[in-house]
Amino acid sequence: MSKTVITPLGTVSPYPKGDKNCPGFLIQQDGYNILLDCGNGCTRLLGEKEKLNNLKVFISHLHPDHYGDLVSLLQTLYVYKKYGYIKQKAEIYLPETKSWQDEYYTASDGWYTSRKVEKHAMDYELIQKYAGREEVDLHGYSKNLKTNFGNVKITNLWVPHDIESYALKVETPNGTIVYSGDTGTKNGLRTFAKDCDLFICESTFLKGQYREKDEHLFANEAAEIAKDANVKKLVLTHFWPEIEKENYLREAQEVFANTEVAEEGKQLVLGR
Repeated sequence: MSKTVITPLGTVSPYPKGDKNCPGFLIQQDGYNILLDCGNGCTRLLGEKEKLNNLKVFISHLHPDHYGDLVSLLQTLYVYKKYGYIKQKAEIYLPETKSWQDEYYTASDGWYTSRKVEKHAMDYELIQKYAGREEVDLHGYSKNLKTNFGNVKITNLWVPHDIESYALKVETPNGTIVYSGDTGTKNGLRTFAKDCDLFICESTFLKGQYREKDEHLFANEAAEIAKDANVKKLVLTHFWPEIEKENYLREAQEVFANTEVAEEGKQLVLGR
């Protein structure tokens, strides 16, 4: 059985700084490359053609810091495929993120009027445009996502945020990985991540920082979820670029000892 290799490509938000990129995690299993989010700067660590074959990209939500490098990735896929470096089509999965919007038009009587129509978010339409041009298979998803690649199974969980947002679960022959995405505290992660081997959780805030709305977690809250869910290991991510990661680690380890901070390029391995 081949190992499951998890490589953080980006760990900070809302902007990259130095050698730190916005959120993205690459999971490699049995020849499949599964990318969870593709934030600004992630493609700097995703350049080898081996990582672009059998590529499946899952975007947790349509905030730019979580998909900002996706257009660059699509352009790379186009060039690599054109010159024969990769053979398989990539697949992209992202929330449909629809809303009712006003559409203005001229009616048959000549009056300018409007009607309510359900449309994708502008971000979705941008990605859809590039995916079509670069011949990438695009899959919009909502709740109850279920898909398989070989021995890998992926499901999702809606989590509270200021835009439609999902946690993602990746079940492999070597263990289960749960990625929180961006979330408020009133989520179902304690059940969704129950007994998982690796819980990658956002930890945007530290105790004492001001949180305007319940849309992100403090480091100690991420640790409390990990403890309640009985996960084997907690990996913190989604840090402020200006704050040292050790501060998040100290706060979380007071609650859940088996915690580490995600570092760009530092691999985690499940299986032997």
